[in-house]
Formats: sequence, C-alpha cells, structure tokens
Amino acid sequence: MYLVGFYSPKAKSGVTELSLSIYHWLKKNTSLSAAFISYGTLEKEEISTELIHEFSKLSLAEKKRKIKQMKKEFDIIIYDASSQLSEGVLSLLPIVDRLFVVGEEHRDFAVKLQQIIEFDKIFDKHVKNFITHLKGNKTFIIRESKENHVIGFNYSNKETNEIGQMIYTDYVTHYLNKNLIKKNERVYSKIKQIPKDELAIGLYKLGIDFEKALLFHAFIHLREELGQDYKDALETLFPRLIHSTFEELLDKFRSELFLFSHFKL
Repeated sequence: MYLVGFYSPKAKSGVTELSLSIYHWLKKNTSLSAAFISYGTLEKEEISTELIHEFSKLSLAEKKRKIKQMKKEFDIIIYDASSQLSEGVLSLLPIVDRLFVVGEEHRDFAVKLQQIIEFDKIFDKHVKNFITHLKGNKTFIIRESKENHVIGFNYSNKETNEIGQMIYTDYVTHYLNKNLIKKNERVYSKIKQIPKDELAIGLYKLGIDFEKALLFHAFIHLREELGQDYKDALETLFPRLIHSTFEELLDKFRSELFLFSHFKL
C-alpha cells in the first residue's frame, strides 16, 4: 500500500543498513505488515517473499509489476534504492510514496531530484490531476549526527526510532488520504457522467452549492474557450471544485477571465 524509498548519491553511505533497521523497527514496533526490497545484493539477511534483493536484475516492467503486487499484499514496503546513480534507480523513484535522501550534505541534490520526479509525473498520464493534488509528494532529508563522524551515514537506535516514528505517522496520513482519494474518485466518476450542457444542475443535484456549481460550469466553459479539452478541463479543475471555497474559485476564475480578455484583444 505504502512505498518508502531510501536513497543516497554517495557510495557506501549506509543506505541499506539504515533502511533495513527501519524495516526491522516497523516489524517490531507496529502491527503493520512490512516488506523490504533491496536494489542490490543482501548477504546477511534471509531472503523470503517479504524480503527480496537483487532488484536491479529485473527489467523495469518486472520491477513495477512486482511492486504493484507487493503493495496489495503489504501495508508498508521499504525500498532500498542503494547508493548509486543509475537509470534503473531513477526510473523507480517517481513511484515511491515517500523518499528519504540520506545525508544532509545532499540537500541540493534532493531538491533537484524531487523536481525531476515532479516533472516526470506531470507527463505521466496514469497520475490523475486530482490524485496528485491530494497525495502530494515529499522528499525528506535525513540528517546524520555530527558526533563521531565517519565517512558514510552513522545512525543510532534513537535515530532509527525517530525515523520509524516519522514513517509510521506518515503512513497513517497516507492511509487517510487514500480513503479520501477513493471518495473523490467516486464523486469525480459521477461528475463525468453528467451531460456537458447540464453540468451546473448536475453538480447541484450531487450536493454542490448552486452558486458554486454555476461558477464551476462557467469556469469549464472558459477553459474550453481557451482551447482546453472538456474532459481535461474537468479533471484539472475538479480539485478546485472540491477543495476551494466559492470565493477562492471566483478569484481564480476572474484571473483567468482577465487573461482571456487580453488574448481576445
């Protein structure tokens, strides 16, 4: 259900050790079903259906298929992306729900990586606008202790506990968001079935305030006048219909109407 990635651009940074410690922490301290995927080879761990390694040997299609299958079976999957910068690693990072970049010195790298992930998702037709809007994406920087500093990432039991607690808390939020997404999908499915010319009255019958329904219908029409396809406009503006107040939606409509009037001049 929930995929957490650990990654560092620095070789031998301790990503595998850290992510394994989080996996074991989750198994010990929560009732959630947890699994572990390592991009590289594990030498000390006992390989099983919930703890797999050598993920790099699979094709991209096989990796995605395996992750999709495991997300149905387990509550949380820890993905050890390892310490290497390769196309195989980068191609999978956009599908993680949360990404942890190990090492505070990699802050700029993490920001740039998040921008790449966001860019990829813009052009991914499988990622619906309203789902992206609800879920969001987060990249966390894991800071290493400066005490007894050595090359690589040093972590203590205290830090493992803190990161484990952070992941568990975020999982709970993710779980609630997933349920919210399902509710949004059901509403969105009903809206798509409303005849185009009856959108306002159809929204009103679904429970949307009449004034807001009229405004949303006008907004969709404006987007069409600007050249956007009706279905795309519906999908793009749906989050604003659900999560914006009438005043916020009106402000957005006015700003686009202002641009439209200038285009027409």
